[in-house]
Amino acid sequence: MRAAPFEIAATDGWRLRGEVRAPDAPLAVAIAGHAMMVDRRTLDRPRSNGFVSHLVSRGVAVVWPDLRGHGESGPRADEGGRWSYDDLVADVAPLIAFARREFPGLPCFAVGHSLFGHVTLAHLARFSSTAAPLDGLVMMACNVCNPEWRRRPFARAQKVALIEVMRLMARVAGRLPVRRLRLGTDDEPAPYIAQFAAWCRADDWRSLDGFSYWRALPSVTTPILGIVGAGDRLMSPPADARGVLSRIPNATFEIHGRSTGLPIDPGHMSLLLDARCRPTWNRIANFLVGK
Repeated sequence: MRAAPFEIAATDGWRLRGEVRAPDAPLAVAIAGHAMMVDRRTLDRPRSNGFVSHLVSRGVAVVWPDLRGHGESGPRADEGGRWSYDDLVADVAPLIAFARREFPGLPCFAVGHSLFGHVTLAHLARFSSTAAPLDGLVMMACNVCNPEWRRRPFARAQKVALIEVMRLMARVAGRLPVRRLRLGTDDEPAPYIAQFAAWCRADDWRSLDGFSYWRALPSVTTPILGIVGAGDRLMSPPADARGVLSRIPNATFEIHGRSTGLPIDPGHMSLLLDARCRPTWNRIANFLVGK
């Protein structure tokens, strides 16, 4: 098995770092990206026995980055790093280009838990005619503000209130103090959090220059597998995730839990972190290797 660090430059020069892990004869390559407030380590806990290791054991080479401002891809927010959601969207293209250079000729996928899932979808939506090519996208527990939230006003009010509190805290401190609040490992900068709050006020998922990722979703033709946990009540409830994927012509949506044979109804993080969800991980691996 191959395991090696990597470092690449984003389009604005920001250095993105991570690790490549690959079996001896890979069948496909996947860029596996993490959620907000954490770094890449969440994707393989415990190390060598988590989700990334499972994909490698199934024949998938994994490009495993820390997203901009997280983990080793600093400067982090507590070190003065500042970035927007749109910067993360722009970072998708160089990651895809790197994966294709490292593993030429292999089918190339992205697998995103929460943040990286919808960031990659935003890349595909905005650059539908020129996007860096992907053979497929797996979105685990992904949800993002959009007009469909209005159909569930109580749930919408909960999420909007949470994001507004985050915005106010970030405005005062200059960043959301995630580590101090014990919500994760990586603080998030105030401009990034403010962009989430702006989506809630507009009921639209859009870039800083006004491009609506939401309205562009029907232009996405990449095959997509969307999976959410049946027990995800706040961050990515099944009804919300379904609303996003229903706008994409070539998307498959699945709710995993006791009704699909799991011993639990997984929540937002347990879908990724709980080894009892290995049947879900197998479903993802099958999608990646064409089974």
